[in-house]
Amino acid sequence: MSHAAAFDDLMGRQSRDWSLLEVYIALDDPTRLNEARVALARANARPLKGEGDHDFSITVAHTHGHGARDGVVRSALATLDRLGITGHTWGGEAYSLLRPAPAHRAGP
Repeated sequence: MSHAAAFDDLMGRQSRDWSLLEVYIALDDPTRLNEARVALARANARPLKGEGDHDFSITVAHTHGHGARDGVVRSALATLDRLGITGHTWGGEAYSLLRPAPAHRAGP
């Protein structure tokens, strides 16, 4: 399954009120890590340091928060597919009902 198709499937399973979602990417060919870094840079992908089951993690934000929007992430994953960089994409923790704090007002 392509990275973009796996991401579409993952997004289709999210509840309506999701706020943040962790997405993980593992590449089949480690010699293409640098190429993948460039392709995933716009989605703020974080490379994994040390041993683990994935090479990159991306935080996806639904409407607000510290993460990339789902369209940007899908576009970056589609770039991996166009470049022929194969691997696995799956979801991690999903958070819902997280809302930003109200604006702080100082003074009377």
